[in-house]
Amino acid sequence: MYQELQAQVFNWLKNKYNQDNNFTFSVRQKANKGAELNYFIGTEKSKYFSTTFWYVPVAYPGSSSDLINLVITIRRNKKIEFHLQFNQTKTPHDDQNNYALELIQSIKPLFKQVFPDGLYAPDTNKMEFFAAYSKAVYSNFEELQNDLDVFLGKIIPIVDRQIAVLKTKYPTFIAHRYSPDDQDKMLKKMQERFDKYKVIENLTEELEEEEELLIVDPKLDYDYPVNQILYGPPGTGKTYNTINRAISIANPEFNLHQPRDIVKKEYNRLVQNGQIVFSTFHQSMSYEDFIEGIKPQIEEDSDGNKTVIYEIKNGVFKLISEKALEKRIKEQTINHQFDFDDAWDAIISEANLGLENNNALKLSIQTPNLGLKIVDVTEKGNLKLKPIYSEEAKEYIVSYSRTKTLQEAFPDLSVIKNIDKEFRAVIGGSNSTAYWAVINYINNKINSEKKLTTKEVELPPLPHVLIIDEVNRGNVSQIFGELITLIEEGKRIGNPEELYVTLPYSKTKFGVSSNLYIIGTMNTADRSVEALDTALRRRFSFVEMMPDLSVVEKEEFSDFPRVQVMQKINERIELLLDKNYTLGHSYFMKDNFQASFKNEIIPLLQEYFYNDCGKIGLVLGRGFVREKEISKTNQQNVFADFDIRNEIEIIKSYELIPFEEIDFNSAIEFLLA
Repeated sequence: MYQELQAQVFNWLKNKYNQDNNFTFSVRQKANKGAELNYFIGTEKSKYFSTTFWYVPVAYPGSSSDLINLVITIRRNKKIEFHLQFNQTKTPHDDQNNYALELIQSIKPLFKQVFPDGLYAPDTNKMEFFAAYSKAVYSNFEELQNDLDVFLGKIIPIVDRQIAVLKTKYPTFIAHRYSPDDQDKMLKKMQERFDKYKVIENLTEELEEEEELLIVDPKLDYDYPVNQILYGPPGTGKTYNTINRAISIANPEFNLHQPRDIVKKEYNRLVQNGQIVFSTFHQSMSYEDFIEGIKPQIEEDSDGNKTVIYEIKNGVFKLISEKALEKRIKEQTINHQFDFDDAWDAIISEANLGLENNNALKLSIQTPNLGLKIVDVTEKGNLKLKPIYSEEAKEYIVSYSRTKTLQEAFPDLSVIKNIDKEFRAVIGGSNSTAYWAVINYINNKINSEKKLTTKEVELPPLPHVLIIDEVNRGNVSQIFGELITLIEEGKRIGNPEELYVTLPYSKTKFGVSSNLYIIGTMNTADRSVEALDTALRRRFSFVEMMPDLSVVEKEEFSDFPRVQVMQKINERIELLLDKNYTLGHSYFMKDNFQASFKNEIIPLLQEYFYNDCGKIGLVLGRGFVREKEISKTNQQNVFADFDIRNEIEIIKSYELIPFEEIDFNSAIEFLLA
């Protein structure tokens, strides 16, 4: 039923989108285990799934849902209900979360006007929470879709309007309906996931034609290895792309297809939150800096006397490892919707309390000023009732099973025209007035007793990312020590072959958690250190990042033929050295191409060729390199006075033309010739 209902809701929403491209909604993007074939966030075990219609990024300790959610629930009796909830912390840690809180607080009074019977958390709660529920429960999707359509028609305009108000007030506030482009990309990403798991029967053919999800790095794969190294020549965007990869690991729901400043803002938030740590290896980096070591500390007493003490300090890797293992606790708001069993327990409890206090629970009937009272609860849990007006009146038995059958048939007693006839048609002979009185109590209880409770739940640990820039510039054997074994995926905490070691300084047990990812970068043109340690190399996945002409082509520069220049230079470098020394596309994308040539490209070539200007001339041409002109007289005077001074054959010498003397346009033409 769960999967079928998801498909029905998806097809209904998708049809509304096809009719109106402004009606957009979210679908599941990441395939959690057991939910690979789900259309929406949620699992079959949880008996609910949810979507949202707005992109409003929020994040705070323990957060695991969107700011605004439409939730569809399958209850124990297989009935369906839906509700829309707003949920945000009252202690936001940054402007974005603060604006989001203000948004839903501005929506709340407008929401109350439309849904006065909604559920509103007390002001004393730590969370701002309110919700509106469907007024009925449904047997199937066909029964609820009209009510859901009306329900959304009331809510969506309110939220859209308040978002516009808040964005006018706070221009940096990120909040909007998903665009049609966003929608198509989400659907395409979902299709790719369904294709991967070979189940696509319920998707329309349109999904196969949707545009591919566009992100900054088209090579990104969301099934990341726990250890990976991006390697390639300089300028290919290795460090740049570690940001994208780290964000995708630490916050998989974040949309990377946004301006770079927004992506960097999310990266900085994750760094501030401790989920991402950036480090750079260098020749003096040591085990004590990376794992733990003894560090001197100066203590000063009240008399000003200073003493040097030595303390064990955690290094960058151990710190993020311990952070990754921290338990996450969330205060969860739970709405307990009364069902028949809850209401029956309530009437039994009230009846027993009344009997103990000699004050029988009285139930109203259809006739004004009359009623029935509960005079006993039988051993089997059934009720005995008799009229209020007479102690001698006959008693009637109202059973649990027959009451439940009637209540399921008549959740709304107002539709009954002849209770005796209609009740008999369902359960046969009975005292219809007694059953009506009990069912009336139960229906009122179900409609009024919505309980809001909170409890602390432990959430799974968040993914953490350690970025190691220039990983091959450090002595990795010395820096990693026993980590060379511990970082293996199979030996991480929680895996069958998990492994712990005792650290040499603190003597504590230490292991590496499965939710800690390591991303390294390695410049293949760096000759300052030896090749990466073989033992470490075996434990990393390597992702090659080479110069990409298409990246420069997309920018459509009109000042110089940058694509052709990049292609020519790299072809020549590869012949003289090898492909690991080619120049990355970033050098050819600077606004001031001449300055990039002068300050970056030429100095890099000087380093590559050890200032051999003859070889640099083979790469750049005569527009940048010239032969040194030395007169015969000067040639003779250069050498010491010796017999063969005038017989020596002088080898040609070359030099870089001072950049101020270069006609850059002509020099580029020579380069391409």
